[in-house]
Amino acid sequence: MSVQHTKPVILEPGKDALKHFSGSRECGILQQDIYTAPWPLSPKVSPFCGRRAGLLKALGSGGRYGFDEPFVGRGCTYRWFETTEICMILGRFNAITFIGDDITQSIYGAFNILLREDLALGSLQQWIMSDEEKAKCRCHSQFLNTECQSFAIESINDVKKNEGSDRKGSHYFCDNVPHAYIPVSSVPSSPSSQRSFKDLIYGKLNPWQPSPIIFSFGHASDFNTDTTVQAMDEWVNLATGAERNIPMLFLGPPAIGLKKVAGSASGSGNFAVWNYYKEMMPIAKEKRVAVLGLYNLTLQSSSADGEKFDEKVALVEAMMIINWLSKLETS
Repeated sequence: MSVQHTKPVILEPGKDALKHFSGSRECGILQQDIYTAPWPLSPKVSPFCGRRAGLLKALGSGGRYGFDEPFVGRGCTYRWFETTEICMILGRFNAITFIGDDITQSIYGAFNILLREDLALGSLQQWIMSDEEKAKCRCHSQFLNTECQSFAIESINDVKKNEGSDRKGSHYFCDNVPHAYIPVSSVPSSPSSQRSFKDLIYGKLNPWQPSPIIFSFGHASDFNTDTTVQAMDEWVNLATGAERNIPMLFLGPPAIGLKKVAGSASGSGNFAVWNYYKEMMPIAKEKRVAVLGLYNLTLQSSSADGEKFDEKVALVEAMMIINWLSKLETS
């Protein structure tokens, strides 16, 4: 289902853009729980970040006014776009690819929730799930229950191929721009992962229209900088080989919660997470890769196991990335 829009619809302060989503009441998610639309202090000064670099800096250094309170950027903040506006933003690109570990997978799930306006099951292929599985994987469980990940949407085609007279589950409100999640957990990446990327990106008709990549490898590398650099180089080279305009965004890893089991992967705690992020930031920028830090966003967020965060956090992360996409040059 493709939808064309000509007039931007930008959320006004006090308006709830999630209330009409399927599952909003069931999941107990309202916009006021996850986002504060700031009132301008002066009619001449916007509270929203104007430039791309300023946006990423503000989001990486922002915070919450209390545990699980809505996150705000430092100095300026991000917009919460309605679905119609998101569709307009995405329509400026050839394709969008989420690459890497479970961090990008979670955000890609929330990306699908926003495009399908379905908080209950929007990240999943519910048409291949039993009633029992649907009951077990609803709302926050989409992100917290590892058994539900086997049903996760991995590309726009998973949903589009199900659309028809006997369609089950929610549709996309716009589907004219291809997007996908490509799992990567090793260096070099698997031939199938590279093939999926080339199939999505290579051969596009307009080489100057951007095909952004969102990349995360912190969990996959257990916060090893050398391994992450190797992985980043691999995907930068693959992007360069496409001879296309492919801006890349590296995601600094989220904080580790209080319930993280000692001795498990990344068990050294937030010291390791923060050092990894600080080491990777200048390296990424040298490679002309933009950086969005997720540490401050998640530092005061509840986590059932100290590592996985719920649907509310994933939605905010996805909207932050959409804000970055909105500021990319397309000519």
